[in-house]
Amino acid sequence: MFVGRGYNAVSMREIAEVCGVSKAALYYHFKDKEDLFITLLEEYLDEIQAVIQRERQPGGTLREQLSRVVIAIFEQSPEKRAIIRLASQEMSNLGLEARAAFGTVYYDKFIGQIEGMLAQAVTAGELQPLDTTIATWVLLGMMYPFFYPGHNRGIGETEQAVQLILSIFFDGAAQR
Repeated sequence: MFVGRGYNAVSMREIAEVCGVSKAALYYHFKDKEDLFITLLEEYLDEIQAVIQRERQPGGTLREQLSRVVIAIFEQSPEKRAIIRLASQEMSNLGLEARAAFGTVYYDKFIGQIEGMLAQAVTAGELQPLDTTIATWVLLGMMYPFFYPGHNRGIGETEQAVQLILSIFFDGAAQR
């Protein structure tokens, strides 16, 4: 519901109805809609962190490891991938305290994990010396359009998009 309509357009009453529970039951588990939303985002980040840690195991180059991470993210349904987009797009609708706390979790479980992979590759000489923070955001910027379920129509095969993203990220777009 959050992916399809956005945070502000969804009520706890509607969520309770879709889940087949009473509003009271929903409020038993979550203090408010913000708490439920943050929980949803954090549970997804736990999944992403597990994917990154699994694919980051020793063995193989950064390119191979990062390729497996990107492929694993793209193998998720478009609606599932859209949760990453929600993590940034809907933050302005939350309270300052929730935003700050979530920002730390988002960095620790996702952004910082990718950044750490790139930093390790720079140290190992697999990548040229570069600002790993900016490089992380460049990679995610290429992926971000695919975090909108509706954008996948007309883009082509997901596998083709993944390979192009990785090729441009690692090799550039210039003809050799």
